[in-house]
Amino acid sequence: MKEKIFMIGFVLVLGSVWTTALVGVDKWTSPMIEKHRREKQRTSILQALGIPYEKDKIEGIFDANVEVSEKDGLKIYRSIEGAVAFDIAGSGVQGPISGVMALNADLKTIKGITIVAQEETPGLGDRLFEPEALAGFKGKVVQGLRITPQGKAAADNEVDGITGATMTCDAFQKIITAESKKYICVIKGGAE
Repeated sequence: MKEKIFMIGFVLVLGSVWTTALVGVDKWTSPMIEKHRREKQRTSILQALGIPYEKDKIEGIFDANVEVSEKDGLKIYRSIEGAVAFDIAGSGVQGPISGVMALNADLKTIKGITIVAQEETPGLGDRLFEPEALAGFKGKVVQGLRITPQGKAAADNEVDGITGATMTCDAFQKIITAESKKYICVIKGGAE
């Protein structure tokens, strides 16, 4: 009986020590994690808007060049040149895709897209999110955007896709269409 009481006491003390340690580590690391998350988000917004930055000056450059507003529960990031950026998110083939998309001041053409997180097949679907592939979206008309088979893009609303990643291209096209339509409607005040 004494051994069981000792074991229970030992487990409770050990559990309390580890719980306290975990709470302490969480309190210590939470500000660092939040700072990193904020820098990553701001970096993605600056990249999508095409605003050059230095890694150690992200906060100052962001604050000097981007105005953040909220309308109908949606955050909108506007550059001093008038371009707008917003978060995009949706379902990919393997999991969620999230990023930032920027439109030129005309709200018709894409200024840039950055991807924050995606789970598409490495070496196949994820190739659509490489910087070279995302650069193909710049200057394209967002309304009626189509990701075509590789080498087939001809119109101002067409972007070359990635061979072998048709389903990822289709999913990303749906995300861009839905998110841009939603934000353009909100930015214009309900008018399309």
